[in-house]
Amino acid sequence: MEKINLFVIFIIGIALTSCEKENFIPENQTRLAKVLPTEVYGYSIEQHGITWSFASEQQYGQFANGDYWVVGPVKIINISNTYHNEGFTPSKKQDGSMINPGTNSNQGYDGTLNSYNSVLNVNYPNDQIISRDNVLLLGVNESLVTSVSWLYNSETDKETGTPRFNRGTNTPRPVLRTAAILTCLSEAPPEGSFRPPYCGSDKSIKYNKNKIKMSLLKNLSPSNITSIPDVVQIERQFQRVWLDHVYQSFGAYLHPSENMRHYGRDLAKEIGDAALILNLDFSSLPGSPSKDVLLYEFIQLGIDFAGIADNGGSWPPNGGFHMGRKWPILFAGIILEDDHMKNVGNWSTVFQEDAQTFYISQAEIDITNSNSWNPDSRINNPQPYSQLNLDLPEWGIRHATQPTRDALNWDATYRHINGVANSGFVLAAHIMEQTPTWNHQPLFDYMDRWWELTNGTYTSQRTTPFTKSMWEEYRSTYTPIWVSE
Repeated sequence: MEKINLFVIFIIGIALTSCEKENFIPENQTRLAKVLPTEVYGYSIEQHGITWSFASEQQYGQFANGDYWVVGPVKIINISNTYHNEGFTPSKKQDGSMINPGTNSNQGYDGTLNSYNSVLNVNYPNDQIISRDNVLLLGVNESLVTSVSWLYNSETDKETGTPRFNRGTNTPRPVLRTAAILTCLSEAPPEGSFRPPYCGSDKSIKYNKNKIKMSLLKNLSPSNITSIPDVVQIERQFQRVWLDHVYQSFGAYLHPSENMRHYGRDLAKEIGDAALILNLDFSSLPGSPSKDVLLYEFIQLGIDFAGIADNGGSWPPNGGFHMGRKWPILFAGIILEDDHMKNVGNWSTVFQEDAQTFYISQAEIDITNSNSWNPDSRINNPQPYSQLNLDLPEWGIRHATQPTRDALNWDATYRHINGVANSGFVLAAHIMEQTPTWNHQPLFDYMDRWWELTNGTYTSQRTTPFTKSMWEEYRSTYTPIWVSE
């Protein structure tokens, strides 16, 4: 690029920033506008209220889902955000950033949690704040994940909107408000590329929207479906990155509240609703919206989940925390015709929805009628399995890891939280004819059993009205259907 004087560079920088903002509908709306061209240069990038500033002008652009890439390596001289209320200032252990985050229980985003490791927070190179004289060098093939914390002095003296405090940690749940990702590449990716996963060091550009097989999505009639979500609202649920790489239940404390729900049940419900609405005929919806925005976001979610799994992450059975992560991976693999993600049914990765469902065998009968049986202590009058239950599709809170905790009780703790959470994506797998590819039939038969006995509702646990309407309208279309004898 031809050198020009500093004043002209400054004017161009202002113009580019203005141009960038014009390419987006205002932040309180959710539909992505046209993605920036790859010829854009600038001194900073802003997304979702987070700004990364550079020591020199850098080439940058956007992936298919709207997240940013920059050609590097790049020297970052400032990271800022527009979120904090007057009178609240983050500590050195808040508003953290991580590079290529891992999948264990350690994190560098927020020091109010015991999982915090200051070494992982890259916002303080040389143990000093980032500045022009103390730059953060973001290298090629690195993803910078920058977070914004909720700030508070006490449970009653806190920023507006801070989530409810948890008694176990004495912190908000979650502690993060939002997060965004900047990916550093050696060269501009092809237009329409999807962002590589934020986990791990592999930032190769593998997927592009020109590979999408739209014909694999159904166009079911919505004419008899009630409570169809507003497309723009459901796009917003998947617009920002879902940080899900921190292992086990305390990862939920790091689910940024403006990006995603903190609880697995609610995340899985949203995944189910999105998967189902993508299989409706959008031309018959109000305003005839395009599927593209939600589709790109949902594919990106699957790519990110695959990146977590590929770097050693998993979602083991644990109450209501981890369900729903398998389907976005399989969906992305199907739509992009990617053999690796399509083969998720054969991965060694543990997925909660599979690890909790099984057919009762003689082994389970023997366990629950032995001295080793140690059923979940929250179950009243736990019932063992009997020969009458042989081959019954069943659910157990931690079946794959602790089968001694299984029990026949229909009111077993978390049974129905998982039932309502799994319904949407299970139906989507039926609709897209992917139950063989999923490769765990007990899940699908158990969910038919659960619906036979609950019709989608058990006490306070309910499927979303949209999923319920879709199940009642379309489940019978896709056979076989498990029924009790």
